[in-house]
Amino acid sequence: MHVYDPAVREERRRRFLTHLPWMLPTALILGTALFFGLGKLVAWLWLVTLVDLFGIKPISFWQAWGLILLSQILFKANLRPTTRTGYWGRRGFGAGAGAMGPEGERL
Repeated sequence: MHVYDPAVREERRRRFLTHLPWMLPTALILGTALFFGLGKLVAWLWLVTLVDLFGIKPISFWQAWGLILLSQILFKANLRPTTRTGYWGRRGFGAGAGAMGPEGERL
């Protein structure tokens, strides 16, 4: 159990505010570097694999980011299954088999 201590909270707030002037520019620089690095990495991987193997045209930086976004949409959309296959799904809870009404009779 966590005990609330205003002195500890104030110390954490003070430390955060003293480090904030260098944390913001660092996060901005790292985020920008990650953005450009990931785009260049995908464009380079496309160049060294598909261009050499199949003779496909090289892609630009923005086309690489388009591929990244497209793969996110295609492969990360709807990750949750539409059917219940676990223990509770097999037991038939809900409107399926074995559901009970308000007076205890089967539906």
